[in-house]
Amino acid sequence: MRVYSVILAVLLFGYCTAPARLLAQSDKGRPKIGLTLSGGGAKGLAHIGILEAIDSAGLKIDYITGTSMGSIVGALYAMGYSGDTIEALAHQLDWDNLFANQPPLKDIAYEEKSEYGKYIIEIPFEYGKPKLASGVITGEQLWLELARLCWPARDIRDFSQFNIPFKCIATDVATGDIVTLDTGQIVPSVRASMAIPSIFTAVRIGDRSLVDGGVVRNFPVITAKEMGADIVIGSNVAGGLRKADQLTTPFDIIYQLGFYKDAADFKAARKACDIYIRHDLEDYSAASFGSVDSIIEIGRRKGREMYPVFKHLADSLNALYPMPPFKKNRLPFTPDVELTGITVHGLVHSDEKFFRGRLGLKPGGCYNPEQMQLAVQNVFGTRFYKQITYDIVPQGPAKGHMDIHVEENPLTYVKFALQYNTFTNASAIINLTQRNFIVPNSRSFVSVAISENPRVAGEYFKYLGLKRSFGFGMGIYFENNGLNVYQNFLRQQQYRTKYANASIHMQYALNRVMTIGIGSRWEYLNYRPSFDAFEEIKGNSNHWNTYFYYGVNSLDRKIYPRKGMDMQLEAGYVYNQHPGFRAWRGDHEVPLDTLGFTFPNYKHAMMQMKYYFPFGRKSALEFDAGAGINFNYNQPLMNGYLLGGLNNVAHHQLLFPGIYEGEVMTSSAAVVQLAYQYEMFRNIFVLPRIGLGVYDFNGNVEAKYNYLSGYALTAGYNSRLGPMEASLMYSDQDGRLKFYVNIGFNF
Repeated sequence: MRVYSVILAVLLFGYCTAPARLLAQSDKGRPKIGLTLSGGGAKGLAHIGILEAIDSAGLKIDYITGTSMGSIVGALYAMGYSGDTIEALAHQLDWDNLFANQPPLKDIAYEEKSEYGKYIIEIPFEYGKPKLASGVITGEQLWLELARLCWPARDIRDFSQFNIPFKCIATDVATGDIVTLDTGQIVPSVRASMAIPSIFTAVRIGDRSLVDGGVVRNFPVITAKEMGADIVIGSNVAGGLRKADQLTTPFDIIYQLGFYKDAADFKAARKACDIYIRHDLEDYSAASFGSVDSIIEIGRRKGREMYPVFKHLADSLNALYPMPPFKKNRLPFTPDVELTGITVHGLVHSDEKFFRGRLGLKPGGCYNPEQMQLAVQNVFGTRFYKQITYDIVPQGPAKGHMDIHVEENPLTYVKFALQYNTFTNASAIINLTQRNFIVPNSRSFVSVAISENPRVAGEYFKYLGLKRSFGFGMGIYFENNGLNVYQNFLRQQQYRTKYANASIHMQYALNRVMTIGIGSRWEYLNYRPSFDAFEEIKGNSNHWNTYFYYGVNSLDRKIYPRKGMDMQLEAGYVYNQHPGFRAWRGDHEVPLDTLGFTFPNYKHAMMQMKYYFPFGRKSALEFDAGAGINFNYNQPLMNGYLLGGLNNVAHHQLLFPGIYEGEVMTSSAAVVQLAYQYEMFRNIFVLPRIGLGVYDFNGNVEAKYNYLSGYALTAGYNSRLGPMEASLMYSDQDGRLKFYVNIGFNF
């Protein structure tokens, strides 16, 4: 140790003639340089700036050790990624999704999207008992992304065979012992190294269950020395235990509790570190993944500060020990792999044919990492599975056997949510979801909204076909709402309306975001006035509706999406109507036909679309369009379209700012909206909105087209309850300022 301390001093301070003789006498070989990258959650991305400075200086690293985020950054550098490339990857990755408990909406199968992510609490049940995991986050998205990035090392099972030998640190959750990972699969190794206790689920490697190495050795300088490093450069972003006033989030507190043991290990590591680099990241926490750009820039500034040290060290070593030219990009070319076979482990409740059909990969086919990632996401998006991991076992040059390990989700979930809307009022929502009910490869659910305006929905869906792209569904729906009837935007009458349907349909999913289908629906309507009026209609009717539908949902997230499209189109034929309405004028009943009410068969079409364009890092433009038309049928009260409101809360509703739901009821309408969505602070949004519309343009209308123009200004908060929004609205035709509130997801 003393010899290499002298060597380091000589190299850094530039003594020339005599020091060279000293070096030659002390060690015939070039001193080995080790690089240690500490853990620290999001703060670990500051290491990237140090790597860029090392590359710029042309300093060759001989060994790398890392813990937690340091293990991920270190592993990529050890494989051959340059610091610049790792920075580009860090900017491209969606960190919120990587460290989320649920996959992004775009990865969910189309038929699951409407129910996905809309409940506050989801309690899994297995064999009649609640089942809790060892951590909150399983990390499927992180695992798949690591598998893609680590593709160049897919055949390497000894980490010393990387371009730069590498080791990472984990902790045995049963004993608390340090576990040094240097062989096996690299993806589960780095995933185990950053499995923060109680946040991420533990990782099983061999007969051990492993969690974050930072619990016992967050700054593995000693491990680098054990590998043979003579001089160790240590980049530390952890900064030791945080003060009480810095523990602001549950993530921070749990992170702190798990790392007391490491504090003692750090003292020895600090003494053994030859070039110690401490980053000033006091204003950031381990969970600051929303500040990736700022953290990387802090690391780059520290890298520029350290560059003269690295450059002097590199130049001195190269002068004394000539080396081949330094290569910044050392990543080897890795061809696509030909699958010799596929084995699936861990299936208990689900069907292997279903799994393979959704996977879509075939033995004998050649695939790249992106194709494998998409294939796994196609299976994972069905929500039958909690985690899907895979290994490509080498079978020769560019050949491998795909070994898949599956952890299934429990078959039963009970879910809860709360919702308030100006139209529907307060609701407590309970959902029961059961998979493989009666038959395998199926999903059933029933949801109930307990409210003064109650609603019920239920659905059964069964996957069909070789690739499970076809599906058969049955559903029921019921809503009981209060509905105001307006004339010239003045309320004339208040009704209680009941709507119910029972449907069957067949669909074909073109991919995870797009589907087409046909179906038939029996529909029932009931109207009852809440108080007596001079002229009123009451009663009910039912009919059949056979339809074609087309749906697209490519939104990137459920709440305040920034990009993608959500569109539903339905066109069909309404027939076999059985009207049971009666009309009253004063105390006398009058025939319906004298009021112009007839009930012929008719065609109809309805479309609703939302399209989001990213507009900077914190904003997006939202374009909405909607249209509904009943051909040769002009009874807006029965089977018409409700214009108004900012949230979908009723059937046949077309959203429009400035007016409440049902202020315009019509048999034909077309509306467009333009909104600007801006995130003022984290999770706090403001949305100005403008809408234009035209209605009563089809069939025998009394006047020319009727036009609408409306505006809304919404303040919203992205909460665990869902969106919490308050809006001010105004319509030119109405001329009154209105207030609209929505809290939580729509039923």
